[in-house]
Amino acid sequence: MTFTHHAEGLLTAEHSKQNIPIPFDLPAGLDYLALTAVFETREEMLTEIAVSLYDPNGSRGGAHRHFFCHEAEISAAAATPGFIAGTLPAGRWSLEIDTHLILPDVTVRYTVDIRAESRPDVQPRPPFVIPQPKPTEGRGPGWYRGDLHGHTFHTDGEWDVSGLLAHARAVRMDFITLSDHNTISPLAEMDSLSAPDLLTMGGMELTTFRGHALALGVREWVDWRERPGWGMPEIAAEVAALGGTFIIAHPLSPGDPVCSGCTWLYEDMMPGSARVVEIWNGTYWNFYSQDGLELWYKWLNEGYRMVATSGMDIHRPLAPDIESPLDVVYADTLSEAAILQAVRAGRLYISVGPTLDWTGTNAEGQTARVGEMLTGIAPTLCLRWSGCHPTDTLRWIVDGEPLELWMGETGEEVRHPHEFRWSVVEVRAADGALRAITNPIFRPGEWR
Repeated sequence: MTFTHHAEGLLTAEHSKQNIPIPFDLPAGLDYLALTAVFETREEMLTEIAVSLYDPNGSRGGAHRHFFCHEAEISAAAATPGFIAGTLPAGRWSLEIDTHLILPDVTVRYTVDIRAESRPDVQPRPPFVIPQPKPTEGRGPGWYRGDLHGHTFHTDGEWDVSGLLAHARAVRMDFITLSDHNTISPLAEMDSLSAPDLLTMGGMELTTFRGHALALGVREWVDWRERPGWGMPEIAAEVAALGGTFIIAHPLSPGDPVCSGCTWLYEDMMPGSARVVEIWNGTYWNFYSQDGLELWYKWLNEGYRMVATSGMDIHRPLAPDIESPLDVVYADTLSEAAILQAVRAGRLYISVGPTLDWTGTNAEGQTARVGEMLTGIAPTLCLRWSGCHPTDTLRWIVDGEPLELWMGETGEEVRHPHEFRWSVVEVRAADGALRAITNPIFRPGEWR
């Protein structure tokens, strides 16, 4: 038995930033499905269209690759990267065209062809089971270097999972995170490759039309599509309900048409319930966002106890001379749960190389690390650093304002500040480029 479905039409700017469904009813007894979605336009550089596939039980993955011909095969035993293998349940399916960007005066002609058949050579297996992280032998409390944002060819990356892990090992990471766009299809493989020398972590990048967010530590697909009653606050709450960590990604990076949806436009999530923000998006743009840094400082001054992270947002191998920011996290052990718990608590700093130890002590001898509250009277702040360039400048920031400057490859400074609400340290190169930054040490007050 063979099933076919064909659809075609035209898309214009009026259809931009929509999830356009193409429903079809799949009969019972089919083991193999193939789809082709072709998008024809003369303005390819000004158009970004992805596709997503849903069976009667939920997401079967998708192709977020910005290509103009998406092809996929799905059976019980295997699937094209981005899609999820498993049995093909009978009932209402839907192929959705996700129009992330169609600019004015652009017309796109689409054709969709779906074919499903019974293939005796396909060995059936049980329906897709959500993978669980593979336990990794912990190393005890300490500082761990790694990345929270990366991609493979399951979406728009240029390497497979093993390529991502090889890069992580080459730059001596302790942990590496895979967060492909709107799919969980690579996470089973990612989890299976966790090893004593490299913790593999997972989640997905919620790639919406009005902003991107990381949902880390989840192994279930999170519905990123907005609709009445289901906006970004509800999406963030779903991530939390699944035990995940929600991070606003690159909030002030370039948006349309450079990177569709990359700018954070959710007024009800500025920051709303979010408490972690990616202020430094590394290799994809190869810059940190000064605007993003200032937005974080603004939220801190408004009383939000926000945590800053970085993300390499890596899609492909890097040139050897590129310095990439990594998150240096103080965790109780090297496990996904412990790393993400420490991230939510702000026990981390971001660095392309310098090592920072930023602590506070009160008159009673109690000590606070980055991300922690320094109570008591007569606070003393101490910075120890190493690995800086001779021309690097270290800036002591109190409540958003720089107070003092230091220089040197290695050093130690102790300060007895006046009362403050929060304090961080920046390391900047001679040209002003950011090379490292801590999360804050906080003082008691009305924090949200």
